[in-house]
Amino acid sequence: MTEGRTPRSRIYDGRFYARVLDPFLSELHTKVAELVEPGGRVLDVGCGTGNLAFRMAPHAEEVVGIELSPAMAEYARQRLSDEGFEHVSFVLGDVVHAFRERAAGYFNVATMVLALHEMPAEARTPVLREVTRVAKRLLCLDYRVPMPWNLAGARYRLMEAAAGREHFGAFRDFYRRGGIAGIAESAGLACERVRYIDHKSLDISVIRK
Repeated sequence: MTEGRTPRSRIYDGRFYARVLDPFLSELHTKVAELVEPGGRVLDVGCGTGNLAFRMAPHAEEVVGIELSPAMAEYARQRLSDEGFEHVSFVLGDVVHAFRERAAGYFNVATMVLALHEMPAEARTPVLREVTRVAKRLLCLDYRVPMPWNLAGARYRLMEAAAGREHFGAFRDFYRRGGIAGIAESAGLACERVRYIDHKSLDISVIRK
């Protein structure tokens, strides 16, 4: 769920999202988790149902997921009672404000999967600046710009168009601004590409101050 706006739930958040969309995201979560060094503190921004947080938990000192959707955060907390990880927690709220009392660099790494393109344009810079303040680096997975015109690229474009006018507008703005690298650079942050995945339609990059 997008950061930078009043907390609210979409109609498909929670159990439906877990059953229908989480299986699709599972491989992406695995690829990001593999890039997180073990033993550190991790912040998962836009954590959804907690899938990625639970994937990283066995190898982390602490995992905190933050989510704007009440339905998503509640679902993740319900799962936590079953998973039994005492060092995992979920926060409902906006990452721009939620961790202001945490010291700079408190988290070793932050993760963000397919969340940057959802954000309203005005929210992206405050989110990225705060995340890279509270975490030493941000692993960001989102669409490649330009996205190739292959089957994977066509699938993602159709998914974004089907998600609704507001969502598709945010995606188009993300694209116009140059994707991860362009948005990070406009926020005064450094961006280094790690790799392209899924037939070069997705981009994993590291963002830091």
